[in-house]
Amino acid sequence: MTYVITPTPLTWGWISLSILMLAFQTALMLATAPFFSGWVDRLGGRLTGQNRYRASGRWQEIRHQFVRPGYFVAGDRLSSLGCRSGFVLSVLAAGMVPVFALLPAGFPAPGLLLVCAVLVGASLLLCLPLLVQRRHMVQNAYMALMAESLLLPALVPVLVMVGGQDLSAFLAHVRGLSPLGSGAPFVLMGVALFAAAAWRGRQAGETLVCPLSGADRGLWLLATDIVLLCWVTLAGDVAWAGCLALPSDGTVETWLMECLQGGSAWLLKLVVAASLLAVTQLMVLPLPRRARVRLASVFLLGLLAWQAAYPSLAPAAVQDKTASIQVQDPALGEEGTPQ
Repeated sequence: MTYVITPTPLTWGWISLSILMLAFQTALMLATAPFFSGWVDRLGGRLTGQNRYRASGRWQEIRHQFVRPGYFVAGDRLSSLGCRSGFVLSVLAAGMVPVFALLPAGFPAPGLLLVCAVLVGASLLLCLPLLVQRRHMVQNAYMALMAESLLLPALVPVLVMVGGQDLSAFLAHVRGLSPLGSGAPFVLMGVALFAAAAWRGRQAGETLVCPLSGADRGLWLLATDIVLLCWVTLAGDVAWAGCLALPSDGTVETWLMECLQGGSAWLLKLVVAASLLAVTQLMVLPLPRRARVRLASVFLLGLLAWQAAYPSLAPAAVQDKTASIQVQDPALGEEGTPQ
């Protein structure tokens, strides 16, 4: 399906502001990701009765890894390359996902398929260091790799709803819909994207240990946190896009005020998402069953969202097709009457 967005004339001022806001949103995602993962881990510890570090402890661990010397053994060079490549893709994904401001119409923007493909690619590269471990840990790493590789096919119903349009144009249309009315299918779509971030990382004290050390381990931890935050932010954007600021014919002050309100709403989304992710740690499931539950949830929720949105789109498509047939029929005149 295709949405028609009224383009806003792009001036050098709006282009410069959009680029600055895009850089600021990317930096904000990179700085917030470890705090978000630390907060989820702390909430999960409270719910499971375990002692966990403070939310800032995740950042302290990452900084500590960067100052430690690295120790390399056989196979670590390939793992280091995969870790660094995954970090680059995670930063690229952080720049693609809107935080509180959308790009103006006509500005180059990626599609949802590209965003999801970059996130899945980053996850696959971050699984590479886990494959060089020994014995039973390698089996868990292969299961995690298989679950990440099947995530993109599970998102097919969600990707069909967006089509080939860019993500900013899609969100610009969704932001004007009521979540309790015609926008309800897109809330389900956001829940399906959120399920892609659920059941990842630590689950009831279980975690896949990364054998890297030094700066490579710090990059691996940071990239993992960024990927998680990107999935959560993308799900929040789709489920509740009304808080996203969009450049319009108004003044810059109005747009900046909308950005401030969108940033506050983003923090509220993170609080809700952290609480839900912490609750998932109460579900003690083995890794294979956890992967099946995650992939099935993503696919079924996306399919339900697509089926709920299809009836509102089908009549318009049938009407356009009927109008096209009436114009192309040689037996009808310009007014649709027999000649």
